[in-house]
Amino acid sequence: MSGRIHLMALGILAVFPAAALAASSPHSGHDHKGMVPSKQPMVSQAVSGQVSTGLPFKNPSIITSQNGRLDVRLTASKEVVNISGKLVGARVYAAASKDRSYPYSFMPPVLSVAPGDNLQVTVLNKLGEPTNLHTHGFFISPIGNQDNIFVDLDSGKTFNYNYDVPSDMNPGSYWYHPHYHPLVEEQVFGGLSGLIYMRGLESLLPPPFRGIEQKFLGLKDFQVTKANTIPSNNINSDAPTVRTINGQVQPVIKMRPGETQLWHIGNIGADIFYSLALTGLSFTVIAEDANPLDRPLPTQSLYMPPAKRFDVLVQAGTEGAYPLITQAISTGPAGDSYPETLMATIVVGGSRETPLGIPTYFNPFDNLKNARVDATRHFDLSENTNTNEFYINERQFNENFVNATPKTHTVEEWVIRNYAQELHPIHVHVNDMQVMSVNGVPQDARSYVDTYSIPYATQDNSGHLLPGEVVVRTRFREFIGPYVLHCHILAHEDNGMMTVINVTTPGSE
Repeated sequence: MSGRIHLMALGILAVFPAAALAASSPHSGHDHKGMVPSKQPMVSQAVSGQVSTGLPFKNPSIITSQNGRLDVRLTASKEVVNISGKLVGARVYAAASKDRSYPYSFMPPVLSVAPGDNLQVTVLNKLGEPTNLHTHGFFISPIGNQDNIFVDLDSGKTFNYNYDVPSDMNPGSYWYHPHYHPLVEEQVFGGLSGLIYMRGLESLLPPPFRGIEQKFLGLKDFQVTKANTIPSNNINSDAPTVRTINGQVQPVIKMRPGETQLWHIGNIGADIFYSLALTGLSFTVIAEDANPLDRPLPTQSLYMPPAKRFDVLVQAGTEGAYPLITQAISTGPAGDSYPETLMATIVVGGSRETPLGIPTYFNPFDNLKNARVDATRHFDLSENTNTNEFYINERQFNENFVNATPKTHTVEEWVIRNYAQELHPIHVHVNDMQVMSVNGVPQDARSYVDTYSIPYATQDNSGHLLPGEVVVRTRFREFIGPYVLHCHILAHEDNGMMTVINVTTPGSE
């Protein structure tokens, strides 16, 4: 194993007060704000070709753990890949397990593991710039070589991540992507992201559901320069973009009349939002952000800011074609506007199946509504639209500044206020959160989440700014060490909207 880990990531923060750490923890010396990113390979228009639509839907490749273990090698590189028939220069992963190799792809393999497994991921960096790996949503240690976003993996080096998956890890959809500040947006937008599936949702469903077909839908978008490369700087999330499912544009998904399928859907792109709707059909949500709901939620649409995941049941109706669209979205006066776009077409035909009765009860969760609150904290989000700088509590990200030091086995309430006039989807690592209220309106939570959009600020009749506000609660169960809270519009994260949370043990001051 090579590559460097900051002192923060080794857990040293867990035994010192935050003030002392802010003064004493060394920076690694890697400040890449002024660096010129290396370029993806260029492709002539004659060679690149055009995007093809209407192709048959394909699941990603799936690499599955065996006998409680999964060993995977991910190689990150700048390569030419095929995105729905068009050759494009991108940042992408190739993968290899002990049984086979998987080529560079805009949609890399799904890593399928089970609670209690040991997951070993060796990352080889061939990007020409630093990178690392984050297992988004994992309830796991943030220090050492587990979910450690403070790792510096220089180009040409390898690093072995060794994840001891807890036996009580929630089943559902997670994902993996780089988290090397401040290169996250360009690396994820370039194609470096894939899904992780934690098996076990099937056993929570009634027996008739346990053999149904499962589909994985990884949502990403891409833009290209005149050289048919995905841009790595000056990325404009409000510009026209091509939305994909598993690297396919507007694929055709086949179902039989009455058939029920289990879909694992993740927004694993860099910046943009989705609002999925199935005209003529509906979704039944059974898990959100890899947290099984206490009772399934029938819904006509799935609101998916960057990093959001849903595991849903989809039941086909009569024969016909049903469009899967992402609805028009505005993220606020200072944000982006996305037009309605066709994502896929569900074609229902063939022999009819007997529809399964959708369950009404699913999985209880540790509801914090009546829990004792041990501490309350405030996180204020703001931005400077002239300088493209973003802040939490009036500070840009500094890995040596610790914003909060919760204690294990306590419950905290966080008030997150958005003073900007655009949505900020806030993501917290390791310990998920329960949404208690939105703009003062109490919420009847069905599960925890790890990503939630904070409403943008509005103005009253006198012109005073009224921040959007979300109140959440979190129980800090087990793991100590530093991790981060940040906006998952990755341009905002890279430009400052991120802060360090360092979980300590009682009496460690």
